Amino acid sequence: MKYLTAMALACSLNRIQFLLSMSLLGCTVLVQPSFAQDATDQGGQAARPPGGQIFHKWCSDCHSSADGPGSVALQRKYQGQVPAILEQRTDLNPDYVKQVVREGISFMPNFRKTEISDAELALLAAYLAPSQDGTSGGQAAPHKAGGSKHQ
Repeated sequence: MKYLTAMALACSLNRIQFLLSMSLLGCTVLVQPSFAQDATDQGGQAARPPGGQIFHKWCSDCHSSADGPGSVALQRKYQGQVPAILEQRTDLNPDYVKQVVREGISFMPNFRKTEISDAELALLAAYLAPSQDGTSGGQAAPHKAGGSKHQ
C-alpha cells in the first residue's frame, strides 16, 4: 500500500511539474507577438521587418507573384499603370491599406481583428505604404470614378 501511495505521489508531483513547466512555457510564448523575430534569420540574412512578416503570412499567396489572384486582379484593373505586385507599389496610403484589409474588396475577403490585430495592421500598412522619408504615409491609391470598391 505504501508503494502505491508513493507512486501516486510521484506521478502527481511529476504531473504538477510538467503542467507548471508547460504553463510557464506557454506564458513565454504568449508574451511574444506572432510577428516578433530576431533581426536575422537562421541563415544569417536580415529577416523581414514585422510588416513584411505579416504580409508574408496573410497576403503573399495572392499578392507576391504576377500570377497570384490578387496581382492578376490588380493588373486587369490598372492595366499596368501601377505595379500589380503590392510590395512593388509606391502609391499606397496606409489608411487605404487598412480600409481594404478590414472591409475587403472585390473577391478579396476582409480580415477581422482576431486574424490581423490593429497593431499588426498598422505594421502591415507601414510596410506597404512607406513614405519617402521612411515613415508611413505614401500617396493616395488611384481611384476609379463611380465610387465602387477598388484595390
